[in-house]
Amino acid sequence: MKILVLPLFQFPTGHTKVAETINESIRQHYPNATIKMVDFLSFCSPNLEKFIGSFYMNWIRKSPSSYQSVYRMLVNNKSPKPSKSPFRLTAPYFQKKMRKLIEKEGPSLIVCTHAFPSNIIGQLKQKKLIQPIPLINVYTDLFLNDVWEKNESDYHLVPHHKAKESLISQYRVDANTIFVTGIPIHSSFKQSAESANPIKNHVLVAGGNIGYFNANELLKLIDVLPEVHFTILCGNNEKLFYSLEKLQSPHITPMRYIESKMEMNKLYDLIDAIITKPGGVTISEALRKRIPIFVNDFLPGPEEVNFQFLLENGMTHKISFSSSDKEKIQLLSDPAELLKMRQQMDLYCQEITCTVGDALSTIIFNEFKLFPIQPSDKLESEKLLQNV
Repeated sequence: MKILVLPLFQFPTGHTKVAETINESIRQHYPNATIKMVDFLSFCSPNLEKFIGSFYMNWIRKSPSSYQSVYRMLVNNKSPKPSKSPFRLTAPYFQKKMRKLIEKEGPSLIVCTHAFPSNIIGQLKQKKLIQPIPLINVYTDLFLNDVWEKNESDYHLVPHHKAKESLISQYRVDANTIFVTGIPIHSSFKQSAESANPIKNHVLVAGGNIGYFNANELLKLIDVLPEVHFTILCGNNEKLFYSLEKLQSPHITPMRYIESKMEMNKLYDLIDAIITKPGGVTISEALRKRIPIFVNDFLPGPEEVNFQFLLENGMTHKISFSSSDKEKIQLLSDPAELLKMRQQMDLYCQEITCTVGDALSTIIFNEFKLFPIQPSDKLESEKLLQNV
């Protein structure tokens, strides 16, 4: 059994993290499977990937309103699509590249963690230009954008029950092919770490790597909430890290990029709330850990739609670092409000009826009649390998 996992970009994104989670889950349950993870744009052309990635980030930073308008027109399914959209104009090129990739790898199963590869494979299936290889959509946001191929995809791992209902009612997808797994996250985040010497009123601030805030803005937060301790994830933003260190504030702990998922999980278990941008994977980690989410800023497009979903379901608040937003900022240390948000997160998590591993095992059994390896079998296999 060979499985092709398709994110879009080579540089780290939520789609890439989900692809890695899928990869790990399959390896855990089917150690003999061959898994190939291919960043589709990078496969098409490394230069094209760099250009699109750079163009995308510059466009969002310099003209967020125009990006938002184009995103709604091309991707948001509430808007009519132009007859000559870029997707249709560039389709022949990407169809050719996808056919080449599939012919080269010869997969027995394809998993897409980004809408664009899913869309291209759907076009090829409709035209019968490839063999009918089972296709799995793994949705990486809290909504299903219009680029995802719904009808030609054989299985769907969706973020919540409303998404399942949407696939059934709008696209007439068979309910038995839809699994409510939530946005897939690494297994490390499903465990509770033992918290040593926990700090009361401890808030994690993420997003420093993208430059959403500076040291002066954080000082405003401390003025409003002197009882709160802030741990700041600076990512690779060395300028921010050193500026926070220079403050020598007992209320602030700056941290560089945390690569270890186990260490990140330990940090999650120490905090009472998180201030972050609403990227799908980060949000999913916070939801599973029942960490109240506060959003300071978001990019137009997917993050904006994720934020609206969270807001409508009582799982977030929009706050500003400005001291004029004092009432909202004080919610960060309001036990009653934090409890209310956790209760809403409980309701969301109750909708998750299937683990990613169980969903993939069901799909693989349906298609290939293969059973997943059991923990005892895995230990026995490892012992045999050690004795060889």
